Amino acid sequence: MSRSAKTNTAPLLMLLVGFVLLAYYGIVSLTSRDPLWFLKRVEGQPSRMVVYHGGQRTELLPGEAGFNELASAVQTSLAQGFARLSDLGFSEESLQDAYARYVTLEVFFDQPVELHTWFYPGRTTQMLFPITGRHSEMSVVLLGDRGRYRAGAPVLETIEPIQEALKDLGFY
Repeated sequence: MSRSAKTNTAPLLMLLVGFVLLAYYGIVSLTSRDPLWFLKRVEGQPSRMVVYHGGQRTELLPGEAGFNELASAVQTSLAQGFARLSDLGFSEESLQDAYARYVTLEVFFDQPVELHTWFYPGRTTQMLFPITGRHSEMSVVLLGDRGRYRAGAPVLETIEPIQEALKDLGFY
């Protein structure tokens, strides 16, 4: 008499799917150095912001008109998440053009901000958002520290909240 073994594949399949998901989470957590990489938010508030527009420079500090609206727009744009990384970096000439010729938002933080994302952003105490001009169509944000911006700017899902806030504040 022969009995055929009956294999229940559902628990095995669930175990395999669970292992793959756990491995994915673990790998991304290690490479991003953040176990909360899946959260779409930024921990940290700007300490000051500078809007470059039409060859002018306008600094906004906490408590000044427009600061909270613009800070909220930055948080909203960053919370929408990152689409991908680029290999983009600004040369000194491109950076000077961003300051002198185009509408650009520069955001500064007193302490390094924690960007919850699937890549490791490095120590970030400043961000540069090109709103018009070179590379503005890509929705990139240059990340930096101590007055220097790094290559490999992430591409945001959208910078529309920042654009709208700058328009509402009359910067372009």
